[in-house]
Amino acid sequence: MMRRALLAPVLLAGIFAFTAPAADTKADSAKAKKALMEVGEFIGGWNLTGETKTTGKLTSWKEVATWSWKFKGDDSWINIEIKDGRFFTKGELKYLTAKKLYELTATDKDGKAQVFTGDFKKGKLALERKDEKTSDIQRLSFVTLSEGVRMAMQYETQAGGKGLFASVYKSTGNKDGESFAGGATTKKPECIVTGGAATIAVSYMGKTYYVCCSGCKDEFNDSPKKYVDAFEKKK
Repeated sequence: MMRRALLAPVLLAGIFAFTAPAADTKADSAKAKKALMEVGEFIGGWNLTGETKTTGKLTSWKEVATWSWKFKGDDSWINIEIKDGRFFTKGELKYLTAKKLYELTATDKDGKAQVFTGDFKKGKLALERKDEKTSDIQRLSFVTLSEGVRMAMQYETQAGGKGLFASVYKSTGNKDGESFAGGATTKKPECIVTGGAATIAVSYMGKTYYVCCSGCKDEFNDSPKKYVDAFEKKK
């Protein structure tokens, strides 16, 4: 009988020790989503013009970058697809709560994944990585302008990790469907999933709401009541 009495608290302690990480993981997921919402102005499609002088002369091209939310359970991240890009084809932007840093895994034209980390300050997302073979520092930076209507992206390298950064290429352009004439001054509805500026209509129980991207549309359609209840409660 005494042995059973001693085992009971030990078993209970084991149960709580096992379940605690799940609670921590959920809290971290919420913090990560909140941090990603800080870069919400990048969500959407961007019609960009890329430029480079790596060949000795200025060359330019057109590319389309689409930033959209993705969700899996409590986890969330931002997916980036680049059509006709000369250097990168896609990426995944996450937030590392333990390090308090953003992490971008970018895939280049050769299919190689490159991991950049950095922060978001004063409207600028700046991420860097160090090449293990050359010690070069590579930097990707993103900024929105004109109240979210325009975006500028730049890729730079620092040879051997010393001296000034040299530009590899840059891309600039406007968000799809926006213009300086009206986009920057027109207040948009709030995304019911993330709280960002929304342009896509969705409906539930005969009422119309809005989301900011295809990822949020899929997430809303999977659990409409969850988001509608939270949205109406906040209102």
